[in-house]
Amino acid sequence: MSNAWEDVWGSDSDAEVEQSPDLLKLRDEHSKRGYLDGIVSSKEDNLQQGFDDGFPTGAQLGKQVGTIIGILLGLQARFGDEDEDLRKAYINAQKELQINKVLSKSIFDPNFDLHEKHPVIIKWTEIANVYCKKYHVASI
Repeated sequence: MSNAWEDVWGSDSDAEVEQSPDLLKLRDEHSKRGYLDGIVSSKEDNLQQGFDDGFPTGAQLGKQVGTIIGILLGLQARFGDEDEDLRKAYINAQKELQINKVLSKSIFDPNFDLHEKHPVIIKWTEIANVYCKKYHVASI
């Protein structure tokens, strides 16, 4: 005769343990957590590399935008009351030279390199230089 109390805390089979809803839920949670940890770790590593690679280009474009906006702001502050076109140009430059437009994906190649000069910066450099010449200020 077998003893029914022989393994009081054990289960009848290993299959029951593997199919336990609590165990399946725990396994699923750990699997998801591991997946998310891997994704986050990968993003952090790649984010830093992307920043390191893209910073020189972004910094240069930012400096150029700052120069253009600064010159137009100075000219607009001094001559804007009598030059409606200059006032409008300054307002349009602020809109077109916003960072999300300057650093738009469409400007860069698939490797996020800028092989040619930035078309919007070229446009606004030329416009700013026209006003610099008009008001006898050093051009960009």
